Amino acid sequence: MNAARGVVFDLDGTVIDSLPDLAAALNRSLARHGMAPVPREEVAPMVGDGAKMLLKRGYEARGMTPDDEDEAIFLADYEAHVTDLTEPYPGIAEALGTLAARGYSLGMCTNKPEASARKVLAALDLDRFFPVLIGGDATTFRKPDPRHLGAVLEAMAVGKDAAVMVGDHHNDIATADGLGVASIFVRWGYGRAEATVSIDETAALVPAVERLLGAG
Repeated sequence: MNAARGVVFDLDGTVIDSLPDLAAALNRSLARHGMAPVPREEVAPMVGDGAKMLLKRGYEARGMTPDDEDEAIFLADYEAHVTDLTEPYPGIAEALGTLAARGYSLGMCTNKPEASARKVLAALDLDRFFPVLIGGDATTFRKPDPRHLGAVLEAMAVGKDAAVMVGDHHNDIATADGLGVASIFVRWGYGRAEATVSIDETAALVPAVERLLGAG
């Protein structure tokens, strides 16, 4: 396998199911104002643009706008509980292990704050798969800006023609499209999008990557 071939992953909704912790943090924030909780199924489509945007959307669903204090308290609260209920998707660790064993370089491009992303990956023993991770607060641009993905690929020393982006959100696919990178949309996450390839289960991930980048 050519070591210069890379697979870049989104985090929330792709590698981990973080919705329970995200929804819980949002609802704790709303409870401070005496507001009713937002059901998880309504929180899911709010995820994908980072924690600050999730908070904004959650508050707007209750006819409110968060202020700077709300944002600071929410971010600190979520950071403290980021691994309470979050779990890897079934089979994702095995798929990541297989890709790494077959010589693919793995990286992560997430709009999640980088410290939170690294914390949850370490807690779930997934950090070993991602030597390169660039969070949404680590650069001046973030998905769907293709420069976010470009920065990850540069750090991985992988060319865009030898890479694939894997994600569950239209931001992931738009980022890949903007850079001219092939994409795999995972339907087990929180969003909807059209990609180069779409898959329904983690068992299909490795074959999809090999279809796009070649088998080792």
